[in-house]
Amino acid sequence: MIVAASMEQELTGLRREMLDIEGATGVHPPVEFQVLGVGPERAGAALTALLEDRRSRVDGVLVLGVAGGVDPDLDTGDLLLADRYALHNGAAQGAGQAIKPDTQMLQSAEQAALDLSIPVCNGGALTVDHLVAGPEEREELRTQYQVHSVNMEDYRAAEAAQKAGVPFLAVRVVLDTASQRLPGYLPGLAKSPYKVLTNVLLMPWRIPTMLRLKKQLQLGQAVLTIFGVSYLKVTGIIGKGKLASGARG
Repeated sequence: MIVAASMEQELTGLRREMLDIEGATGVHPPVEFQVLGVGPERAGAALTALLEDRRSRVDGVLVLGVAGGVDPDLDTGDLLLADRYALHNGAAQGAGQAIKPDTQMLQSAEQAALDLSIPVCNGGALTVDHLVAGPEEREELRTQYQVHSVNMEDYRAAEAAQKAGVPFLAVRVVLDTASQRLPGYLPGLAKSPYKVLTNVLLMPWRIPTMLRLKKQLQLGQAVLTIFGVSYLKVTGIIGKGKLASGARG
């Protein structure tokens, strides 16, 4: 199983949990972590090269990451198990070109969320090539494509897996909400939000906005971690006797 993300920070918590499990059991979980990079073309090319380089068949690709909400009902930390991946400026939903996740992987993800009592959103996800910063554009995209969230990798990554004949699923957590306006001084956010947060925190007048984003990122990371462990338990990739630290009482 390949577990991938656009940024290392989206995998940090789950990597740590896998090391803990390996230390406790002496068994190395059969999980390969990969960072694909930010953006549709970069992610698609990275996964294509990765799958072409594998001599043996890959059982599946699970992409984990954060996303922007365009549905007003979604809040930071909500889990997104999209039932289709559409492409901005590609085919609108309904044109027959959206890519669907692997059915078995999606069912396992739904069970993993159920085991954690985490509510999920199954609406469509739109892959964009830029940071969607304002409520107006979010609403425009929601209406045009009939989606609930936006991200910058899923469609191209799903396309690469589809061409390679490998099961694919993307699981996202809402970072910024539909009503939230990301500040105009964050053009680098799509490339490395964590680096930007560190730098901008040195500018006092920007601290309130950046602290909010930092807390949102931390919440998203925690949800991705506990979900990732639950999913790997459901699929039998790891034993069922260990929970993520964030899920303990």
